[in-house]
Amino acid sequence: MRRLVAAMSVLGLAGVLAVPGSATEPTEPTPSAAPLARKPLLFGPRFRQALAQRVSVSWVNSSTDRLRQHSIRHITRRSQALWRVAIVLDRRIDPSSELEVEANNRPVREVLETLAQSLAAGTSVVGNTVYIGPSADARVLRTLVHLRNTELDGALEGPGTAVRIARLRRTSTIRFDDLTSPGEVLAQIARHWKLDIGSADVIPHDLWAGSELTRVTATEALSLVLIQYGKTFRWTRGGAGIRIVAPGRPVSLAGRYRARGGRVSLATALVRKELPGVSIERAGAGEVGVRGTYEELQVARSLIERGRRPAGSVSRPRYPPLLRRRLTLKVARARATDVMKQLEQTGVKFKYDAKALEAAGIRLDQPVSLDVRQVKASVFFERLFGPLGLAATIDGLTVRLRVKQRD
Repeated sequence: MRRLVAAMSVLGLAGVLAVPGSATEPTEPTPSAAPLARKPLLFGPRFRQALAQRVSVSWVNSSTDRLRQHSIRHITRRSQALWRVAIVLDRRIDPSSELEVEANNRPVREVLETLAQSLAAGTSVVGNTVYIGPSADARVLRTLVHLRNTELDGALEGPGTAVRIARLRRTSTIRFDDLTSPGEVLAQIARHWKLDIGSADVIPHDLWAGSELTRVTATEALSLVLIQYGKTFRWTRGGAGIRIVAPGRPVSLAGRYRARGGRVSLATALVRKELPGVSIERAGAGEVGVRGTYEELQVARSLIERGRRPAGSVSRPRYPPLLRRRLTLKVARARATDVMKQLEQTGVKFKYDAKALEAAGIRLDQPVSLDVRQVKASVFFERLFGPLGLAATIDGLTVRLRVKQRD
């Protein structure tokens, strides 16, 4: 599939960041401003507290000068320096992507999630690191980490295995500079935990931007690197080595939880309502069986056992209405359906009469070319669908398509 770079508006730092209980700290307006003093990144309870702190940000661009505009790479680095949380930007996210994020008194974690959603991406918190990457991989990253940890507990046997497992679970910080290859990062991980990494040749040569994986275990470090190539690993030689592999699909976990007050039907209905992506499975009397990602199972357990979501969980992502967005997209001869799929990952819904389109000879898999920057949603969809003979009407996050009347 042709790569689509769908960036929602333009991002800058012409705003302020405020933390309750501290002085308001102005953010620098341009990348050329003096950098913040480097402070150690947080881990453990302080890392979790940093993600939960409420802040207000207004990241917009007041300049038309391309050299003074802010990329997602710049913003993630600035965010890391301001909030002292490690942020890993997946290699597949275009580092020059531009967007717009405004938040008032919201937790840092939600701000980072909004940042990712504006890029049609997702986030995952792995240990003491926030990962931003393609939605499909961000969704299963914690699940893959959990599966590899479970294998350490039950699948490894042999003399010295217990000692080996304990070493693999010790945390260490992995740092690397700009223009470091993934092979060099894997070699650093291998040295830290004395691992033999087999099949490393499946990872193509690349040059990465500098980053830090703060206080990670061997499983977390390997997973954060390999997910960027759609890979995971299997333990070999009693935990002394790994073999890089593609994860089996779908990536999921199963759990069985006792329903609060024995009310299985009520608990099942609540899970279906709050977690439509979770599968309900057969379980014992008074229990509800579920299958989903690691994060989904944490929420499902609380819903089943306590009748409510766990503290701090968010039921649904909050996307800004289309009429409040400014859209940027440059693509040559991509299918209209591919563009639509990218937009759907940012909360957009498309409604149309498929039979009416077919009768008019209109196909949504036709190639389109588009080059727009910071345009209103109405202009964006006219440029996208107009050449196909379609008119678009916007209602919140819904785009209704109809066949244009012929003159």
